[in-house]
Formats: sequence, C-alpha cells, structure tokens
Amino acid sequence: MKGFIKEILADIDWRTSELATLKTIPIRYSFSPDHKDLHIKYAIPAIYSIWEGFVKNCFTIYSNHLNTLSLNRSNISYALLTHHIDSECEFNNPRVNFEKKVKLVQSLDILFQENITLKPQIPTESNVNLKVLNRILERYCISEVDNKYNNGLNKLLLFRNKIAHGENSIIVNMTHLTEFVSLVENLMLDIVIGVESCEKEETYKK
Repeated sequence: MKGFIKEILADIDWRTSELATLKTIPIRYSFSPDHKDLHIKYAIPAIYSIWEGFVKNCFTIYSNHLNTLSLNRSNISYALLTHHIDSECEFNNPRVNFEKKVKLVQSLDILFQENITLKPQIPTESNVNLKVLNRILERYCISEVDNKYNNGLNKLLLFRNKIAHGENSIIVNMTHLTEFVSLVENLMLDIVIGVESCEKEETYKK
C-alpha cells in the first residue's frame, strides 16, 4: 500500500474515532434530557465539519502525492490541468478591467511551464453535497460516487445549515446522529477506494 493511501486511511481512522465519540457521549453519560438533546443537536454541525474536513484533507494529500510524480504538460490529464489553472486564475472571475486580464495572461504564462505543481486548493464551496463532491472527483479524474448517497448528504446539509444558522425548527434525535455518522464513514471509505483505484490506473495522465 502506497504511503499517501496510508496517510488518508490514518485520517479516516482519526475521524471515525471522533464520530464514534460524538455518537456514544449521550449513551455513556447520565445527561439530563435537555442536555442530551442539546448535545445531539449540535453534534450535527460537528459531523459535517468532520466530513468537509476529510474531503479537503484527502485531496490535499492526493495532490501532494501527484506532485511527487513530476507531471508535465505533455502527460497530465486535461481535467487536472484545468483544475490546476482554475485554482490559480479563478476562471469565474469576470475580469472586466483590462489590467486584470493582463495579470491573468501573466499568470497563465507562468503556469504553462513544463512541470506542473498542483495547488492543494479544494473547491468544497462550503456545502459538500453529492454534486459538489462529484465535481471535485471529476477534477481529479476519479469515478463519481454512487447516487445512493445523494439523499443522505442533502439531509445532512439541511440539518447542518438550519442548526448552524440558529434555526430552532428542526428536531434531531439519536437516530439522525447514527444515520449521519454511518453516512460519513461509508463515504470516506468509498472515496479512498476510488482514489486508490484511479491512481493505480493512472487516470491523472492523458
């Protein structure tokens, strides 16, 4: 097993431990019902932060690994090359001002050197649902995650956003906590399997 995969798996182990702690605290300790409900409620944003943190860290580790392979313009995939340039140049910036356009061209001139060094900048958009996740995977030439996760991720985001924005209209219980922990654990494993598979197949190359 390659070193970067071991590093991702170690990260998953740590995050799985954190998730297990969040899930078992209400069971292990004698909280009052109000305090138990409070913990369960605010565990949801914590679960999401563990999920988004994994996505960022996983692809930072993978980017660093790819940078050790001395990829260059003649062999790097167009998707990865586009991700690389987009990370540096922000293609979504309209650049109406001509001076900004000149700076863009200067940046491109620097970027189109022979050796490619990927910047570990992951566009999570602060809401990593299935669409965002699959867009990230596409940038790295990795197969999409199964659509079976779509509803679960959307539900996690709905709960997280309402709680994080101070809304009190949503009721959270232990069933939700267990559901979201299982969702994140399964997603992390599926992603690392996809990363390892595509690295072996060298999909990062043209």
